[in-house]
Amino acid sequence: MPSDSLTADLLEELVNTRTVDAHEHLPPEAPRLDTKRDFYSLFQHYCSGDLVAAGATDEDMAAFADHSLPLADRWLRFRPFLSAIRTGAYAQSALIVVRDILGFADLTDSTFEGVSEELQRINTPGLYDRILKERCNIAACVECWCLDQGPYPDYFYHLAPGPEVVDVAHRGALDHLSRKTDHAIHSLGDLLECMSLTVDRWRANPRVVGVKSAHAYSRSLAFQKVSRQDAENVLTPLLTGKKDTLTPEKTALLQDFLMFELVARVDAAGLAMVFHTGLQAGNFNRIANANPLLLQPLLEAFPRARIDLFHGGMPWVREIAVLAKYFPGVHLNMAWMHIINPAQARSALSEWLDMVPNTKIFGFGGDYSIVEKVYGHLALARQNIACVLAEKIRGGVISRSNASCLIQRLMFDNANAFYRLELDQSDQ
Repeated sequence: MPSDSLTADLLEELVNTRTVDAHEHLPPEAPRLDTKRDFYSLFQHYCSGDLVAAGATDEDMAAFADHSLPLADRWLRFRPFLSAIRTGAYAQSALIVVRDILGFADLTDSTFEGVSEELQRINTPGLYDRILKERCNIAACVECWCLDQGPYPDYFYHLAPGPEVVDVAHRGALDHLSRKTDHAIHSLGDLLECMSLTVDRWRANPRVVGVKSAHAYSRSLAFQKVSRQDAENVLTPLLTGKKDTLTPEKTALLQDFLMFELVARVDAAGLAMVFHTGLQAGNFNRIANANPLLLQPLLEAFPRARIDLFHGGMPWVREIAVLAKYFPGVHLNMAWMHIINPAQARSALSEWLDMVPNTKIFGFGGDYSIVEKVYGHLALARQNIACVLAEKIRGGVISRSNASCLIQRLMFDNANAFYRLELDQSDQ
């Protein structure tokens, strides 16, 4: 908690400011309520990566989640790994939930059973509203790739899946897209028509506010301009049945061509284009693929398209700021950042406010599949933002009233305007 009155005052204002949660991966509430909950439920998703990094084996990870094993045995096996990761922000967000939502000072030998019981007790209908609306003061959530799932509360908006029209380098994906659009694919022109029909369908849905690419998990973000003829040559063997799947090299070439086509259509449709940049979740990925600077050729082709770059490109937080400074359409989303590395998130935000128009920064995105941990993440985000703004006030860079304006923009106005949600801060 803040140790000085200025930071405490800013934190209180942040808590009372309705927030647009600019990125989530939450499943629909109904299937979530069907899952058994216990202490380990709070350490799934991102904490899994830290557990593996701390030495947990596949057998350990399976045992932690195995409800057929006695709870005490699972706790004893998990306890040394919790000791190793508890200083990390992934675990800290879970421990904030233990304290603030469940009412226990810490997760220990004497509390793991009570924590488990309380997590199960609150796992009842209305959970999302209680956590997101009542405890978090969230006005809207921008949900990723769950458009055809649900139902979701009416304050959820959706990012459509870019891979549906870009990752079509095998026959099955082409057939799926053809069926979904009710349009045969016999040529590259047909494929592009299916892309147009898909973007039109997304645009017609008032809950869809953008389209997301997560290609940094599987390839480099260095999308290059490819000629239509070269793309046609790559695609033809799939269409004629000579091949069922393209090689990785030809897959990348086709994706390159289609990504430029997709961004053009998304921009023309008035939707936002979103890219994962920086650290990939989990372990053993190739971080160099996710450098946001690799997107420059694409950004140069669409300098004014509304583009949301996720996660601050961590660790390339300075490089990504240059892109937002160069290109009118590029915006910076702090989703996930506050629990990857709170210190780096604070440093990045401070430098971004010095370098980038403050209307282009989104202060929070929970980026979680576990609704309770959205609360823990948001608590850390608010602390970070309060600390950064307090430092700038003390340094004479901004006034206290300037800080209030920035809080409103970082937490609500910027994402609300970018995603065209048309929300009113005063609505409850």
